[in-house]
Amino acid sequence: MGELLTADELANRLKVRPTTVKEWARAGWLPAVRVSPKVVRFDPAEVDRAIRERADRKGVKDDE
Repeated sequence: MGELLTADELANRLKVRPTTVKEWARAGWLPAVRVSPKVVRFDPAEVDRAIRERADRKGVKDDE
């Protein structure tokens, strides 16, 4: 596990609102690391893997 990002930092990378990141994490769509009862961080590599797996299941093609 490398650097861990805050919801704000991850939202900036994904070009979504921080509340969206938090909602996706609560729904189980994004993997999160609970640092303390109130602090959650995100591993960008794990998030990328989860997004790709979800896209593959839905049949979304990667533009890269």
